Amino acid sequence: MKMAPLTCRRDTHRRITSWSVVAAAALLASCGGSGSGGGNSPPALFPSAAGSAQAACNSFLSRAFEGATITQATLTPQTDTTPETCTVRGEMPPELAFEVKLPSSWNQRVLFIGGGGFDGAIYPSAYSPGVAESGYATIATNHGHDAAKHPNGSFVMDPQLLQDYADGAVPKVLASAKAVLRSRYGESVGRSKFVYEGCSGGGRQALIQAQRHPDLFDGVIARAPANAYTGQFLWYQKILKQLAQPEAGLSIPKVKTLANFMQSQCDALDGLKDGIISHPEACKPDLAKLRCTGADADSCLTDAQLASAKVLYEPTDVAGGRYTWPAFPYVGGETADDASWQAIGGTTFQILGGDYMKYFVAQDPSADPLNVDPLQYTNRLDHLARLIDAVNPDLSGFRARNGKMLLMHGTTDWLITQNNTTDYYRKVVAAAGGQAAADRFVEYYVLAGNDHCAATPAGGKGPDSVDLVTPMFDWIETGTHPSAREIVATRSVEPGKGMQRPMCRHPQFPKYNGTGDPDAASSFTCTSPS
Repeated sequence: MKMAPLTCRRDTHRRITSWSVVAAAALLASCGGSGSGGGNSPPALFPSAAGSAQAACNSFLSRAFEGATITQATLTPQTDTTPETCTVRGEMPPELAFEVKLPSSWNQRVLFIGGGGFDGAIYPSAYSPGVAESGYATIATNHGHDAAKHPNGSFVMDPQLLQDYADGAVPKVLASAKAVLRSRYGESVGRSKFVYEGCSGGGRQALIQAQRHPDLFDGVIARAPANAYTGQFLWYQKILKQLAQPEAGLSIPKVKTLANFMQSQCDALDGLKDGIISHPEACKPDLAKLRCTGADADSCLTDAQLASAKVLYEPTDVAGGRYTWPAFPYVGGETADDASWQAIGGTTFQILGGDYMKYFVAQDPSADPLNVDPLQYTNRLDHLARLIDAVNPDLSGFRARNGKMLLMHGTTDWLITQNNTTDYYRKVVAAAGGQAAADRFVEYYVLAGNDHCAATPAGGKGPDSVDLVTPMFDWIETGTHPSAREIVATRSVEPGKGMQRPMCRHPQFPKYNGTGDPDAASSFTCTSPS
């Protein structure tokens, strides 16, 4: 049975929990919520070209743009919130496809929207709220393959499809998309700024552009980036192998016990017991307190289960230290999607880790993912790391053309640890020559209680929807750093829908002021750890 493709979660109203093509199709897009406060307004809308919008849209059909052929062109009427928009679909061999959205009232800004997981489908909704409403031209791609033809990770058996997925698709698509934009809006496109925003796999792609293609974008926004791809996916195998040990599995009630313990130990460290651990650096729980002192019960962990919990929270290495992965912080939220993608050992780990070992590493669809020994595939793994990983902290080429970068990660992300982004940021700072030099082009924000790229009802209790696109364009166009303004994130799902928190720049955390509405951002102050 064919299942819908998965990518980083965006639309909380159309959540898909089957992990087929992307290995993460439960991911949401275009979550609503509060934008950032303050700052300058977007530029005035650009009037549409002469002639009817319908004729202009139809004129794209069957035309060629930098190696791509336009196969579809659809005009969407104006609504109460969004401008009239022409959406064109381009295709180029072997399976690369993309969409460009061309609003008739264009604000002269262009956003490239990243995908996620194993990709294979086009997800045209931005992570930052307000993009479609504000008249941005946007670009999105399937990153080189059609998941309907190649479910999950099977596409990597074709070297060209793997190359496009790794880093080849975006430069090809951008060249064609720019030609489409010039055809619609004229040479003013040459004066426009281009930003890439993505989460998870899309966050990895954002960093790939800054590291390998520094001349393509004026700014990149990397949310929860899967940039240490090799270590991350090998870690999935390691935790699954641990959970498969005799009596070492963690049932849903056991995971809930673990989550409740973290909350009891660390929730109040930010000044408010609200189900959100906002200061994980100060959280130092003793897992041994969960050891069963009598018969096994849902309220405690056996020695084998404690070993599984320790594997989760400790840094790890694979193949004798050749590949590493940082620890997950003690932040709660372990109960998110118990049967699916954020659970410890849930179906998402199985599909992502399983397909990586079968298709990427062993290149054998019949291989048992738990029995593939990384030590026997170090040459292959090194090749994959060179292709896919985006861990180079030397951004001198990107800096030389005045490129800007925003990093963001949620603390209760149980698919990619926040510590991975923190580790990369620290390396970028060091490579730049220190904090002052890095501050000129990169800022890193941590969102307390936020799950992987969005929010889940059973996971982190914090906000998820935040506009980073507006602060980025203002930074590029006016020189105003995002940290010079207040950026507010809003929760888009129940329970707690509508609650807000300030976005704090690392290493600060949102500390409760002691009084005021606990759901209001104004009741919190971004505070440096003591």
